[in-house]
Amino acid sequence: METKLILLYKDAAIKIEIGREHFLCLSDLHIGYSPSNIIKIDSRRISALFSEKIKDLCEKTKARNLIILGDLKHKIGHITLNEQKSLSLFFSQINSYFKKIYLILGNHDACIQNFLPSNVQIVKRSFLLNKFYLMHGHTLPDLNIKKSNTIIMGHIHPLYSKENSPLNGQRVWIIIKLYLKQIYPSLTKQYNLIIMPTFNHELYLPSNYVLSHNFIGKNSPLLNRCKKDILSTKIISMEGVLLNET
Repeated sequence: METKLILLYKDAAIKIEIGREHFLCLSDLHIGYSPSNIIKIDSRRISALFSEKIKDLCEKTKARNLIILGDLKHKIGHITLNEQKSLSLFFSQINSYFKKIYLILGNHDACIQNFLPSNVQIVKRSFLLNKFYLMHGHTLPDLNIKKSNTIIMGHIHPLYSKENSPLNGQRVWIIIKLYLKQIYPSLTKQYNLIIMPTFNHELYLPSNYVLSHNFIGKNSPLLNRCKKDILSTKIISMEGVLLNET
């Protein structure tokens, strides 16, 4: 079966084609996020904005399946009333555009199951889509990784940082070639790892990932375990421009 993966750089999205089925992949919406208790962001306004962007992407890509790679909401440990209302608004506006929606649970998605419509399928850890292995990124990959050759994940929130660069603080894509022998010693093949930028353009959480010109990562079990087996790293802007390669 013919497969195709297309990075939609500006849109912080990926389109995957498996035969006649088209899938739209997004990560880290963090609905309900505000930078502080003092500075508040209207999460229902953001939910409506996300909905419009996703509907536009649906029309653009002809995708009828949506995959969210975790952290749909923001609050860790529980779900707030504000998040409940924002999620309800979000799904009410996009549901009719997709025949199936998959949510891979991230570390921010606690207690979300009871507030999702019936056409949303919960995926607890990973989603294997032909040769593509999709995960949030806060855990190590499971055995299904052996059936794939490309890993797609979020969680990292990659931002660019280089001295005197006008792009400092901008979202970026990261593409890595690596081995996974430190996780599964019997795996000898090379993998492509795609780290997606956050779909939420207002999200700045450098505690998750501090990206430098020399590629320094934190809080990624996969990268921390396999850092000695990284063969190459590309940092790509939201315009699709290669910023750095090591």
